[in-house]
Amino acid sequence: MNKGEIIVIPTDTVYGLAACLYDKEALEKIYAVKGREQSKQIPILISSVNQIKDIAIYDKKIKKIMDKFWPGALTIVLKTTPDFKHKTGEETIAVRMPKHSKALELINTYGVLRVTSLNKSGEPPLEDMNDIIKQYGNVVSKIYENGDVDKSQVSSTVMMFVNDEIKILREGTIDIKEILNSVS
Repeated sequence: MNKGEIIVIPTDTVYGLAACLYDKEALEKIYAVKGREQSKQIPILISSVNQIKDIAIYDKKIKKIMDKFWPGALTIVLKTTPDFKHKTGEETIAVRMPKHSKALELINTYGVLRVTSLNKSGEPPLEDMNDIIKQYGNVVSKIYENGDVDKSQVSSTVMMFVNDEIKILREGTIDIKEILNSVS
């Protein structure tokens, strides 16, 4: 992926619109293509927990959740490191490790990716390849198809810790009870 380029990638949940982590030009393109407000951050996808050591801060309780649910459909909002905050201005970052071989391969190839669901803001994510090509074929440099991996077609569960309590920001395929049971 060259500077300024965005791609469509499959994940274990929904298709995503992706850019390299620190590529501001590509990130701006994602905001424009989606019609997304600049105040809404774009989450990151990783292929290894080691990839976030310079990006986000987590403790043993959060690591236990990561070990239980990653790779998978759980996004965890974490505080950022001082260095990452200095580079991006972001105090928190949503992080997920997808359970999809092609997505993990692309992350291993291009590094940590900024990825958001493939849709216009406020609309449901696109899943039909013909619709994806029709709507995004002229604005992305590459569309990677799903292959034979089963997808949930439901966005990931998004959680964070607030005052040492788990707070669910978006319900998805993983139930809060499962998460609570993993740390008790």
